[in-house]
Amino acid sequence: MYSRETAVAFVIDAVESTGAATRNDFDIDRIVSTAHALADDWDMNALQPATFWRIASSFIKQ
Repeated sequence: MYSRETAVAFVIDAVESTGAATRNDFDIDRIVSTAHALADDWDMNALQPATFWRIASSFIKQ
């Protein structure tokens, strides 16, 4: 079962997976909300990786 909490965990894991960034470098809530609206699902795997990263890159904190 997918939920907002599993989506948040997915996003945090994805952005921290390379070790180049941490969750603090991104607006996680906005990534999750935008991805959810686009996918119409809490399953972040429903998005193509390029689409996910395009969303994530839009919410890098300055």
